[in-house]
Amino acid sequence: MKTTQRRAAFIVVGTIALSLPGAALIAQRPVVPPQRGSPPNAETPYILVTAFRAANKQLAVEAADELRERLKQEHSAKELFVLMKSNIENTLTASGYPTDTALNTSDLMELAKQMRGEYTTEASVKKTGVGNAVRVETRMLLRAGSQVIAQPLPAVDAKDVGDAAKQIDKSITEALKQIPAYKECRTALQAGKFDEALAKARAGIVAYPRAAWSRNCLLLAFASSKAPPDSMIAAGNELLATDSTNMLALANLADAYLAKAQKQKAIEIMLRMYAIEPNRKTLDGILPIIGDDAPEKGIPILKGLIKDNPGDAELVRNLWLLQLRTSQFKDALVTGEELAKLDTAAANRDFYNRMIGAAQNDSNAAKVQELAAKGAQKFPKAADFPQILAQGYRRAGQLQQAFAAARKAAELDPKDPRGWMLAIYTAKDLNQMDSVLALTKGAIAAGTDKAQLEPVFLQIVLPAAKKADESKQRADWQALLTLAQTVDAALPMPAWKFYIGLSEFSIGLDALQTADKLGQQTGKTAKESRAKACVEAKLVEEMWANSTIAMTSGGGGAYNRESAGSVMSAIQQYNQYIPKLKTNNCTGK
Repeated sequence: MKTTQRRAAFIVVGTIALSLPGAALIAQRPVVPPQRGSPPNAETPYILVTAFRAANKQLAVEAADELRERLKQEHSAKELFVLMKSNIENTLTASGYPTDTALNTSDLMELAKQMRGEYTTEASVKKTGVGNAVRVETRMLLRAGSQVIAQPLPAVDAKDVGDAAKQIDKSITEALKQIPAYKECRTALQAGKFDEALAKARAGIVAYPRAAWSRNCLLLAFASSKAPPDSMIAAGNELLATDSTNMLALANLADAYLAKAQKQKAIEIMLRMYAIEPNRKTLDGILPIIGDDAPEKGIPILKGLIKDNPGDAELVRNLWLLQLRTSQFKDALVTGEELAKLDTAAANRDFYNRMIGAAQNDSNAAKVQELAAKGAQKFPKAADFPQILAQGYRRAGQLQQAFAAARKAAELDPKDPRGWMLAIYTAKDLNQMDSVLALTKGAIAAGTDKAQLEPVFLQIVLPAAKKADESKQRADWQALLTLAQTVDAALPMPAWKFYIGLSEFSIGLDALQTADKLGQQTGKTAKESRAKACVEAKLVEEMWANSTIAMTSGGGGAYNRESAGSVMSAIQQYNQYIPKLKTNNCTGK
């Protein structure tokens, strides 16, 4: 039977346990004398004692029996009424619980509630040394509103369970000395009288220096009155000193440390909370802080929870995010794929972009392409996935696929220059100048900054300039001139004016040298040579006039002042030879 079902059984059975057939069993047992001073008054508190936690079931039952009997002997029924063993066992049996096995805390408190037990003992016992010697660790529990709070008692080392019961009874008697002041503290707290609550809590601590219940009320009074963090820390640590598992103390300590910006201390406290109660409720409280400041500590916690809760998509998502944050990219790829299987809605654009980032950081090019392709298929109007595909295809040398993907990215988001740039670069690599120019015009029309386009055209122009400079051949300078003019028509910039002017100067210089050689020819070919020299001389005049314009008013000089200055100086120096060349070769003689 599940816990929830059993708990429901308590609710049904608790009030009718004595009328069940189990009553016949009671008649077969030895008659147990009633507690002295019976019956209890209406205000008398009841205490519930059930089987201890022990490796040996007989020992678990004997220890509980001894404590129950000791309490009956030492306390009158009007002072502290001990719930009868027969009633306890009948209720447990009718609810489907064994009578010789310790209950967990929640079931124990449910049983106490149904049997009017104000106090409950929760104990463990084990054999020690030789003979019947035992060690017992006990704590008393009571319910405060919806919370269960504990009062740990001193551990007992005794010669046998009877001796242990005697010592535990003394500890219970001492612990109960705080109760009058504790109850007054709770009453003042509920009435909003925080100063009074603090005073009563301190009185309870004076009555019983090890008081955990009174310190619990003290901490609540501080929290309710919005006491400063240092007060909360002091009260929280005092409570933990008496009850190391007190969740109220831990929660308030964590908040106080966060208020003082001591995040590492807060995280340490939060991890203690999770170790005590490793469940989703505790995790939801601590994960945001751990995720921000100590994500690596949250990963093993989440892995443990996922193991116990297979198929929980939210847990898997949190693990995935922490793995990404801690750069565990290979693991994040595996976890992310599991998340997408568990929750298809989680596989949104952000998911794919994060997964692609993880694959890139893991140097997994194949996974990058795979994820980008899936993203492009699922989100056909998103430009980021075609961009990533284009980059991957370019790196793999698959230029045609890269060009198609880049064109798609530019079409989907014309305002994003990255798609245009990828397409232009790829068209350049494919030697498709017409596409380069058309794409450039499209990019500019879409608002792409011209300065972003300059680098790609430099990659086109500079190799041609280098080739012409090295060869000094007019054909190479002419090729550079044509290229620079074509680029300038699509993207007017000073750089292209400079290369236009440099090309025209170099063509003119070559024409000047050619005209000089042709003009010196004699013999039968002299007349024909002078005609050619005349053409060359006019070409020099034309090229250098154009070069001067390109380098000055065209703006070429702004791109490379030093080289432009050298060109202009050379033109001025050699211009004096042009009239003589024309006179000698263009007069028709």
